[in-house]
Amino acid sequence: MKIAVRYYSRSGSTKKLADAVAQAVGVTAQTTDQPLAEPVDLLFVGGAPYVGSQLDGHLREFLHQLTYEQVKQIAVFSTSNWKMSIYNQTHRALRDDRIQIVDRGYMGRGALGVINQSHPTPEECADAADYARKTVARLSNG
Repeated sequence: MKIAVRYYSRSGSTKKLADAVAQAVGVTAQTTDQPLAEPVDLLFVGGAPYVGSQLDGHLREFLHQLTYEQVKQIAVFSTSNWKMSIYNQTHRALRDDRIQIVDRGYMGRGALGVINQSHPTPEECADAADYARKTVARLSNG
């Protein structure tokens, strides 16, 4: 199974989870500024719901440009003060409805100004890595 990890992070919280996810599945996490070099079976996408529960424009544009020829399935992970999923926002941003979002994703806390500065914690990073490993195992066996 060919896997990639892309993320957008303003404060660094999502980057921490992206690095944990990527390490768990044996790839390097890259920002959404880096286009996919080759087609993948599974793309882990990380971000955060910002004002009005919207994705940052960089992440929305990255998702909007994806095609089924590039990506078959997406697994999402997110950081926010409220532990909100970016499943719905990701679904809305995708232009190609053949791309499957595999589940609601992993949700961890993230820093918001001076709030939650210790997040994501090492335990949350370990949980995100576990989510990634279990997702790959489930999809590989399914």
